[in-house]
Amino acid sequence: MTLEKKDILIIGHKGASAIAPENTLKAFKKAIELKADMVEFDIHKTKDGEIVIIHDLDTLSITGVQGLIKEMTLEEIKKLDAGENEKIPTLLELIKLAKEKVSLQIEIKSSGLLEKLIKLMKEENLLNTSIVSSFAFGELVKLKNLEPKIKLGLLLSADLVRVRLIKRNILKAVDKKFYAIHLHYSVADKEIVDFAHDNNLKVNVWTVNDKDVMERLIEIGVDGIITDDISMANELLGRII
Repeated sequence: MTLEKKDILIIGHKGASAIAPENTLKAFKKAIELKADMVEFDIHKTKDGEIVIIHDLDTLSITGVQGLIKEMTLEEIKKLDAGENEKIPTLLELIKLAKEKVSLQIEIKSSGLLEKLIKLMKEENLLNTSIVSSFAFGELVKLKNLEPKIKLGLLLSADLVRVRLIKRNILKAVDKKFYAIHLHYSVADKEIVDFAHDNNLKVNVWTVNDKDVMERLIEIGVDGIITDDISMANELLGRII
């Protein structure tokens, strides 16, 4: 079943990363201004137990300064420039910014932060509106055991191209009562999308920055499109900003 265009979620990859430094508050503010439905971002835990938003496990590619997140304190991390004088934000900083403006899609990129993440999501009343995703099936199962109400999205690698194996992973997600499957755009076709929908799983597709590809995904009825280019998604879905 093809969704109505108005029902397809626009998910800003690392915020509005086409026009602002990725995973910064500036990028998330831009995503809000462009009326994204959700923002997608990655989380790691610092040496002193804080949850910060950054893609890699080290700071080099973003700040030009070498340092492992897990070996740095929040104070040390906050001294670095993540681009255009932006700082690497904490999850709590984004939550405060996003409240009642945009929903969150949180990708877990490091271990040892599940309990803190759940505590924060409960305190901020985010369980119903957020999706937590990971490539690590085991981490998601742990999360589900800790908090059955949480909405989980299993990320599948772009290298997983065989339909039979993709369907097997979809059934694993169904068995554990996950909320969604997150596919690379190159492997998302109507057969797989329909199979997921028939098993009551949402399908969110990453990371789509090509107009023709996005049009194809809209046609086959994906539930959400993760993109750097929120403006293009708005245009193709007929949304006026």
